[in-house]
Amino acid sequence: MSWWDPLETVWYEQPLSEEPEVFLTWFDSLSETQKVLFPTHWVCAEVHNGGFYQYFTNSTGLHALEAIDGFRELGLDDIAEIVRQAVSVFDEPFPRVRSIREDFLDAMEDDDPFHRLDDLFYETIKSQGDPKLSEDDRFITAAEKYVALHGH
Repeated sequence: MSWWDPLETVWYEQPLSEEPEVFLTWFDSLSETQKVLFPTHWVCAEVHNGGFYQYFTNSTGLHALEAIDGFRELGLDDIAEIVRQAVSVFDEPFPRVRSIREDFLDAMEDDDPFHRLDDLFYETIKSQGDPKLSEDDRFITAAEKYVALHGH
């Protein structure tokens, strides 16, 4: 079984409502494995594509807190800490509503407060000896192990 198998059926089902409760209700219906892999893979996909700024200004940024827990569950505490630091850029409580995150970031004098964290993420998640943004990174390795142990 591939690490992707548990996600394949739910990847495009995420509700894109501005109401966080709609997402949280849907998220609660996922299997435990999906709850770990779904938000963590979204972080990897978005940050690799355009950094934390892109992640938080897209709808997927609403599950950053779940991603922190997911990375910890995968044994990637260092990645969880980087995501936690990125979340800490925002006021508490973390704004799950996309428009609030966008407005918050638009109001910052620095166009992208995440440059340092982007670089740290890229360096930390890559497998030792691999180039940045390698497809076979520590997340994939951890996800494969997790699915092998926990199944769907």
